[in-house]
Amino acid sequence: MRARSAFLTSISLTNYSEFGLIVASVVLPEWLIPLALTVAISFVISAPLNRMAHPLYDRLCNWLLKFERNIHHPDEQPVSLGDAQVLIMGMGRTGSAAYNYLKNNRKIIAMDSDPAKVREHQRKGSNIFYADAEDQVFWQDLNFGDVEAVILSMNDVEAKMIAAKKLRNAGFKGFIVSHSMHDDEARDIIAAGADQTYLTMSEAGVGIAEHVKQHCFGVVGK
Repeated sequence: MRARSAFLTSISLTNYSEFGLIVASVVLPEWLIPLALTVAISFVISAPLNRMAHPLYDRLCNWLLKFERNIHHPDEQPVSLGDAQVLIMGMGRTGSAAYNYLKNNRKIIAMDSDPAKVREHQRKGSNIFYADAEDQVFWQDLNFGDVEAVILSMNDVEAKMIAAKKLRNAGFKGFIVSHSMHDDEARDIIAAGADQTYLTMSEAGVGIAEHVKQHCFGVVGK
């Protein structure tokens, strides 16, 4: 495993499983209360660790990388985006729609942290690679090439904030746009370095209203 994968896995395993209480209630009922307290305390410890997992890894990565084996990892990420003009980060419904809309007019490259989703899009002919926007090593080795704009379409708000911040810290001067579900999330993403954010539900409502105008009144863009 890569150092980052091993670190995040270890953090997620910090707390004891509540399944142990079910077993204890049958096998060791006299130990149920001490075990319940132990499980509760382990959750108190693991909750902040999981919340701060990515910043913690950023601080420790240079030390942890020394323990990686000197081999090519199966999920090792590319370092150059080539001649692509637009980078789409996250290929869910929003990212896929943006990709399909732009692919005939611009050179597009996409990335996603879900290997299964990457393979599915590759089978469809999409120019996509596996990468995790929250991975410090990915940003250290990334060459933006000709990329002029980045679309942040990941589901996780924190991932979008990290990506926007890492893009700016890596020296990217181009346009960064993101979608979000709530106003406070949009403000946080802007503060992290994005140029614009679009509220997904609001934009969907505008799009529906535009279809109504065109269909019922023959009015376009007014």
